[in-house]
Amino acid sequence: MSRGESRALVETLNKETKAAGRGLVIYISMAFGNPYDEPWGPELVEETLEWLKDIRIKTVSLADTAGDATPEIVADVFKRASQAVAGIELGAHLHSRPELAEAKILAAYQAGCRRFDGALTGLGGCPFAGDDLVGNIRTEDILAAIKKAGGDPGIDESHLTRILAMTNEIRGKYAHAPIAS
Repeated sequence: MSRGESRALVETLNKETKAAGRGLVIYISMAFGNPYDEPWGPELVEETLEWLKDIRIKTVSLADTAGDATPEIVADVFKRASQAVAGIELGAHLHSRPELAEAKILAAYQAGCRRFDGALTGLGGCPFAGDDLVGNIRTEDILAAIKKAGGDPGIDESHLTRILAMTNEIRGKYAHAPIAS
């Protein structure tokens, strides 16, 4: 959809969620680059965040939808975004090849991000990425990286172990995906 259509949809969703007493999380897809030769840049992300702040959106996730961002780009965009728009809770929705996941998480964390989206066992991803190894970053990898950085994710490990076992059962039964270790 066009930028205008996207903004009209956000305004509608914002009104409807407020009327329902709910919060709204907006995702800026391709916040760290756009492999489709469409306009992109940190300035565009900042301008979009300013507009979202003006219409009183409180939570925004910056997404690396195609998994192309480098840790350096993740850090730069988060630093610039957080300086440009105080008052919005910024989150990260990162896709990655497994070997780059930790570096991207740490880059966002060190740039001040404290809200991360993950997928238990990493199930899912972007069908447009063109790389079978690019997918949602595993929740368990996010938690490990936050701990490595000295943070406390506040997750009870015994509960996580049980939930991961259930997730692997679902993967095997319904997603026809290999069990994650």
